Amino acid sequence: MHAGGSNTFWADAHLDLAYLAVNGRDMTRTVHDDEPHACTLRSLADGGVRVALGTIFTELGGDPAKDRAAYRDSDDIDGAHRAGILQLEWYEAMERAGEIDIIRTQADFDEALAGLRGRLGVVILMECADPIRSPDEVAWWHDRGLRVVGMSWGHGSRYAGGNARAGGITGIGRRLVEALDGHGILHDASHLSRAAFDDLLALSPRTVIASHSNAQALLPESERHLTDGQIGAIRDRRGWVGLNLYGRFLAHGRRATIDDCVRHTMHVAEIAGFDRVGLGSDLDGGFGRESLPLEVQSPAEYGKLLDALDAAGFGARGGSRSGFAHANLARVITESGCLQHHGG
Repeated sequence: MHAGGSNTFWADAHLDLAYLAVNGRDMTRTVHDDEPHACTLRSLADGGVRVALGTIFTELGGDPAKDRAAYRDSDDIDGAHRAGILQLEWYEAMERAGEIDIIRTQADFDEALAGLRGRLGVVILMECADPIRSPDEVAWWHDRGLRVVGMSWGHGSRYAGGNARAGGITGIGRRLVEALDGHGILHDASHLSRAAFDDLLALSPRTVIASHSNAQALLPESERHLTDGQIGAIRDRRGWVGLNLYGRFLAHGRRATIDDCVRHTMHVAEIAGFDRVGLGSDLDGGFGRESLPLEVQSPAEYGKLLDALDAAGFGARGGSRSGFAHANLARVITESGCLQHHGG
């Protein structure tokens, strides 16, 4: 039985597992309540998280000497590639050690969601596509397990503008979209600039999700969040939006609370549909417990979100506890075809 009086299990659409690991986090250890961070494989298991979209996150403009996910700039193609491969190899090593299962097929996904393997099932999501040296390399990455791609992080990439760097999808980015679509890889729009988001919809007919994004209407200070128009566009692409638990993406100038989580979820759901929202926590993705909502300090407390949504009328509007926790995301991933076999 998990917090919030629910035995519902979870699919979390955004966790920087490999990034945390390559920068020194022991992801196999138990987390105690007095520690500054919240996310390890053990804490996820304790919270009933069965499936996660686990990222390959690389940071443009960071210092590779201090951050093993960093690379110099968009011209540092080999540096970005090395940083991405390091994280991919961590997922593969954890799979060999019996700590996780990399989800490559629909059958893998179904078994992980049903809890049949007793380990976290990880769908690999690349957050910023710079580790892909050219569109011709997409086939190789797909063969290694890549199933979801966000073309840009906030600072942009060689392929697309980001929420902190203006610009649309570049010429080589257009070729990348074609290659991603050719392999059935799911698009994640969370960090795209406004122009790149529009370009993606013009270039690709496929499903688009936002793995960890909140409502811009409630926090107009930042282009990091989704406009109502973008939420509607994701709905029209049979997509899904994941609630980000980072406090600064929930409230401005104060500590975030569970009420803020509910406000963002309800706002998005009223546009996208109550069956197209869920959780993309981004837990410990560059922040710790001090930046989480007061009432949700670990995966073991995810269930409190369900109780709060119930109290706000989420169920009465057509939503469900299991839908928010896992079923909405599972349906969209299945319907998108990203776990089907495609040319390599």
